Amino acid sequence: MSKNSILSYNNFRTGSAWILLILGIGLYAIGYFWINTDNVWKEISIKLGDILVIGVILGYLSNAAQFLGIFKKDLQDIIYGKDFVSQLKDITPLWENITKQMFKNKFPSIHKDFLKVINGYLPNNEVSYYNDYEANTTIDWINKEKGEIEVTDIRSFELIADNDKDFIFPLTTWTTVKDEAQFSQQIIDLTVNGKKYEIKNSEPVKDDGQIRNTVEIKLSGSTKYEIKYTRKKRYNINDDYYIGFRAKYIVNKLRVCLDYPDGIKAMFICRGTQKDFDDIRSARERRIEKKYRGLILPRQGYVFVLQKID
Repeated sequence: MSKNSILSYNNFRTGSAWILLILGIGLYAIGYFWINTDNVWKEISIKLGDILVIGVILGYLSNAAQFLGIFKKDLQDIIYGKDFVSQLKDITPLWENITKQMFKNKFPSIHKDFLKVINGYLPNNEVSYYNDYEANTTIDWINKEKGEIEVTDIRSFELIADNDKDFIFPLTTWTTVKDEAQFSQQIIDLTVNGKKYEIKNSEPVKDDGQIRNTVEIKLSGSTKYEIKYTRKKRYNINDDYYIGFRAKYIVNKLRVCLDYPDGIKAMFICRGTQKDFDDIRSARERRIEKKYRGLILPRQGYVFVLQKID
């Protein structure tokens, strides 16, 4: 139905309502003033007047209720719509009031502090989150007597970005080292969206007994990057007996696998996650494999505690 047809129909309904209202008032006048004697025609006239007048009034009320309902829905769409919310210069007071109702005012004295903690977990830079993160780690002995090991990490994930602009994504690892002659670290293979990426290792940074190595990846032109890399590291297990993952960004689903040789005892520990990792059974004896099916927040993750045994 066209807009002109709707307007014509509404005008017709309005005109008909006025006619019915006038007829109803006329029947009232006939029943109460022109027919003086009590007879069937007097009663019929008044009843017909009731039907017409009340019908018109109910029709208007019905239309008004319908209009108000549509107006209410449109108003809700405006207030809660993303276009309106995105224009708000200061959304913090609105966020505070809404969350107070969500939390049912259970802790009014620390409510603002609680929101600050929540906001600290929300993305505020180019990266939104990791998706389907997989970490496969293999430990081999270089010199069992001295405690020297080689750790091979194969990691893959989807990096979801906020937009397709250029940004730098760092791959960083820390290692506790006492004897630098026993330490080496390099990324030997790196692909982005299936294409080999030229690796440029930065100079190691020494800080308080640790060595930090970083490889910077320049990304642009997309909002999803499939990243896979292999990293080999040599060091002494007696100096650094933790292998862990602490999320820099939110992680959606994580799978981790550790293979380790005889002479090493390994224990898996959750790192601040809301729930435990699920066990994945393996036919291999010296393997720990876990899967997390929910969201892991920044600074959460896991730790493998390693112990050299005879």
